[in-house]
Amino acid sequence: MSDFFKKFLLEDARRFSPSGRYVGLAAFGKHPGWDDHVEDLGLETESLIVAKTLFYVNGIGGQIDSGAWEKLEPAQQLPAFNHVFLWQRSGQFLIGKLWSSSDGKGRKRYPMVLCLHFIGVTLGWALKQALPALAELEGALQKTNSAEDVRSLLNRKRAALREALVSAQVQGEYAPVSPEALHNILQSGGGANREGFLRVLYQGQSQFAGLAPGKFNSRNQTGGFRAQQIRVPASGANPEQTLLFWTRFFQTQIDSSVPLLLTLPLEANWLDVTAGEPESHEFFCLRASPKSVPLVSEVPYTLDDAFRSGATTFLERFQRGEAKAADLPTPATEPPIAALPAKSGWRKWLGVGLFLIFAGIAAYVLVPRGGQSQKTAAANTESSKAPIDNGTSAPPKVETAKTEVPTPKVEPPKEQARPDPAVEAARIAEEKKNSDAMAAAAKLKADTEAAAKEKEQQALAEAARLEKERQMAAQKQLEEQQRKAAEEATAKKKAAEEAKAKMELAAASVTPKTLDPKSSEAPVSTASTPRSEMTNSIGMVFVSMPSGVWVGKYEVTQGEYRRVMWSNPSKSLNDRQPVERVTWNGAKAFCKKLTDIERTKLPAGSAYSLPTQKQWEEFAAGQKFEDSSGSTGRTQPVIVGQSGSPNKFGLFDVLGNVWEWCLDGGTGTDKLLKGGAFDSTNYDLTMAPDRQMPNCGFRCVLVSQ
Repeated sequence: MSDFFKKFLLEDARRFSPSGRYVGLAAFGKHPGWDDHVEDLGLETESLIVAKTLFYVNGIGGQIDSGAWEKLEPAQQLPAFNHVFLWQRSGQFLIGKLWSSSDGKGRKRYPMVLCLHFIGVTLGWALKQALPALAELEGALQKTNSAEDVRSLLNRKRAALREALVSAQVQGEYAPVSPEALHNILQSGGGANREGFLRVLYQGQSQFAGLAPGKFNSRNQTGGFRAQQIRVPASGANPEQTLLFWTRFFQTQIDSSVPLLLTLPLEANWLDVTAGEPESHEFFCLRASPKSVPLVSEVPYTLDDAFRSGATTFLERFQRGEAKAADLPTPATEPPIAALPAKSGWRKWLGVGLFLIFAGIAAYVLVPRGGQSQKTAAANTESSKAPIDNGTSAPPKVETAKTEVPTPKVEPPKEQARPDPAVEAARIAEEKKNSDAMAAAAKLKADTEAAAKEKEQQALAEAARLEKERQMAAQKQLEEQQRKAAEEATAKKKAAEEAKAKMELAAASVTPKTLDPKSSEAPVSTASTPRSEMTNSIGMVFVSMPSGVWVGKYEVTQGEYRRVMWSNPSKSLNDRQPVERVTWNGAKAFCKKLTDIERTKLPAGSAYSLPTQKQWEEFAAGQKFEDSSGSTGRTQPVIVGQSGSPNKFGLFDVLGNVWEWCLDGGTGTDKLLKGGAFDSTNYDLTMAPDRQMPNCGFRCVLVSQ
């Protein structure tokens, strides 16, 4: 079994995400931002790498290098690339877009290609995300000549798609097409009536019989299996509907373990379907019009009654929404050879053409000579029946009673006519001409096969070269990452030391004064030890800890949360109460956005965060519920700072107001909360990071990263 069947679109999603969902975005081809082919951008999965090699390097590159498209007449050729494609297998999808483009040197033969890899979602959801995203990217990439802009646009779109992936549809119908759409397509066929779909089924029974659901075994059958390809009407009202419809249709014909590639030219009315591992000539269809590769729905097959009846029944069930595998009778009538659609480009048709040439020459040469022999044999037979006069006997005499009958005159046999020397010379010359034509055709076939083999070897060598370059680039990138990591670690260490000093300086500048316990202005008695404080731009007060961490003096309030996030998830609304019903994910997002807002005011390398379990236990200072008063027995949280006395660091509400999320801790995917709540005297709690409760909030810390 080939590596293609072993690995393509069989990625282990757990490599990318515990949820089993993944989306990757890659780009390759030609763009004015590069003087030659675009560098590898986003080729994160093995399937994306294989797609580039098969689709772009071997497929499109092979057709361009062979000059196959240039040999077509204008009516036989699409003028430009403008396609979407869907490559699917076993619930994974590659959805892509290609368009005519050029490199920085103005060369325009190759297209630009974008490709999305989806794992763990439904095809319907993936297409709704992918097609608008690809169209938007195409428009943006065509407006820039900057490689840096291309990278930036791809990174932003990749991040947006991954954010949408969190709420992706992971269950539902594989290829959803509404009953109304099914009815409209099967009645009109997008230009092909019901008879056209019968012809598609007829050809499908011939080409895809060995790939039928439940019959195909990739482990045993791929060794001698060659890709199969047919062209069908586009049919759908839009690209999304067309791709969903034909996916649903070929689910009934082809096993899901067979890679299925659908390529749809956006300004045409057909779609090409390729099952299996495509070679270069399977991509001939990308620029070949129906004048060169006809639609199978337009081939005038003669369908017997049994097949027509079974196929009609299947289409009626399919129109009702059934997706059961097609079980049709074997066609009794073979389609005429001359009417068969082109399957895989000009090389397949070349073999058929050579066969017809040989057959025609043989007929031309053999039939006239056979006819001449028959005429000669007939003449000889007639001559043998005539009496022969050799001059040795007299003619017989016939006597009658009254009248003497005259002796019949017998003519000597005619000498067989000899062929005209001029005619014979012409015949010999014609035979030699035909013989030379056959020899030339045989030489053409041999040269073509040799050229194809050489091209295949060149493609393999090029693929090996690209793989070697990729490995070298990966090694270089790894070494560069290791070097940068070492430099960053050194820089962070230095920045942390500088940040600590800057924080203390910033605290001194934003805090009017710190009470000295020995000063006459200090309270006579206090339970807390005064610490350095600072206040940020939205009014949050932070206290310095002995470890160097700055921690929020109060839990994050509803007013502070709303000023940053423009929303308030709390159940009991009061800007001075702690925000609650906040998930761990929501608390993390708040810290990130607050860091972005304060970026210019913070020391380099500093950021807001949830406290780690160790940090929380430091600033909790061993406080116990039994040491507090009035911190439990309520029905809702109180205004921050009013649940009890501050602890020894001057922090309020560490226990008994709302549970506080920690950055780490917990078990499995659950996250840790500390400090109990107004309705709980437990010290620890674990909960899913996306769960909300009216007694769960959080407190921020400011740390050096």
